[in-house]
Amino acid sequence: MREAAKPEKGHRRIGTEYRFLFSLAALLAVLFYVAGGDANGPRQETADIPATAGAGHAASPQPIDEDEGFRVLAAGTWQDEYKGTRTMHLRPDGTGTMIVELSGLTAAMFASRLEFDMVWSIEDGRMKKQTVGGRPEGKVKAVLSMMGDRVDEPILELTEERLLLLDADGKTRYDWRRVANE
Repeated sequence: MREAAKPEKGHRRIGTEYRFLFSLAALLAVLFYVAGGDANGPRQETADIPATAGAGHAASPQPIDEDEGFRVLAAGTWQDEYKGTRTMHLRPDGTGTMIVELSGLTAAMFASRLEFDMVWSIEDGRMKKQTVGGRPEGKVKAVLSMMGDRVDEPILELTEERLLLLDADGKTRYDWRRVANE
C-alpha cells in the first residue's frame, strides 16, 4: 500500500498564516462595526430629526456665557442606542465615562462591554471629547488606534432632556437622552 503524501512544511505554515489573517480581518471588521464603520468615528443615524434643528445656532461661535450654560446643562448621564446601548456620564469637572454594551455576534467576537474614560469640554457651541483610557485596556487601545481618540461635534440642541450632536460628516446626528438619577 502506498503511503499518503505528507504535506510539505511550507503548506502547513501557509494555512496557519491564512487562519491568522482571517482572524485579524474578522477582528478589524468588528472594530469598525463597533466604531461606526468609518475612520471618522462612531455614527448614529436618526431619521426623524429635521435638518434645520438648531443648525444655524451651532454654525456660529457661541458667547462664553452660553458655553458655560451648556457645560452646566451637559453634566449628567446620557444614553442612546447605537449598535448596542451607550451610556455617557459627563461630570462637572470635565471628566467622563462612556460605557458601550454590545450583544450578539459583536459581543461574542469582541466584548460585551467596553468602558472609555474621557475628558470633555464645550467651546464655541461644540462638544469636544478625548478618550484617555478604558477597559478592557487592550481592546480599548485597539479601537483608539484605528478610530482616533478625539471628537469635536457641534451641539444642535441641548435641553434638560436631550443632547443632539452633529458628526463630522455634517449629516449624522447623535441623539442622547438624559437618564434619571440612579
